Amino acid sequence: MNTQLTDLMHRATENLEPVTPDLLERSVAQGLRLRRRRTAIATASGAGAVLATAGLIAGGIHLAGSPTNAAVAGSPVPIAKPSVKTTPTAKPVAVNPKQTLATLKTLVAAPGRTFSNPETWGGGDYAGAAYVVNDGHGAARVDVLLSGGGEGNPCVPKRAGCSTLPDGSVLYASKESPEYTDGRQAEYGVVSNYVVLFRRDGRNINVTSYNTPAEKGKQHTRPKPLLSVEDLSTLAKSKAWKLPPVSPSKVTK
Repeated sequence: MNTQLTDLMHRATENLEPVTPDLLERSVAQGLRLRRRRTAIATASGAGAVLATAGLIAGGIHLAGSPTNAAVAGSPVPIAKPSVKTTPTAKPVAVNPKQTLATLKTLVAAPGRTFSNPETWGGGDYAGAAYVVNDGHGAARVDVLLSGGGEGNPCVPKRAGCSTLPDGSVLYASKESPEYTDGRQAEYGVVSNYVVLFRRDGRNINVTSYNTPAEKGKQHTRPKPLLSVEDLSTLAKSKAWKLPPVSPSKVTK
């Protein structure tokens, strides 16, 4: 019995890929995009629940204020206290994905480059945008994700590719990282350059450049990504981005 169990466990794990530094870097580069895409769906569902709850509360207030609950004639009427006026506080402006898309195009634009397949997602405390950019040497996807926080700092613990900027924020860069960990890498040849600027308040700017028009499923169109790590670092540091408000679940490690 024990021998059979040991043999089954060995067969189940013999083909598992060992954890390598490259695999960890790819996980960092992909994790934020996948997490935020799932959050977009959850946010839409949550908004419906909030609206339904608001409707129930409004209905309860209407019933409480109906004539059936009015004071009986001759009973004392409570004296209403004067209301105290409060100055409303300005709420943080949610990030706008369309604005993010426009900023991306402005920062990436250069003579000879054309833009197609615009894409946006998110809203509120995060926004994503992407274009397929062609400079005459092959179409390539370039995308950006702006986050209000909630993700772990990619440079804690510090590792290769991390640097600290004068303002205390950190910059993580991954160069020509393979997209696949199996035989599809040889088939498609997709690699990407990835940079994330992680600010002290937890907000972060993630920019990625591929050597193909899509993240997955398409053949590479050029040997290297359109934008280098240095190009992406300049993009991430730009003051042109309209960042989302700091998320309540921010991480400031």
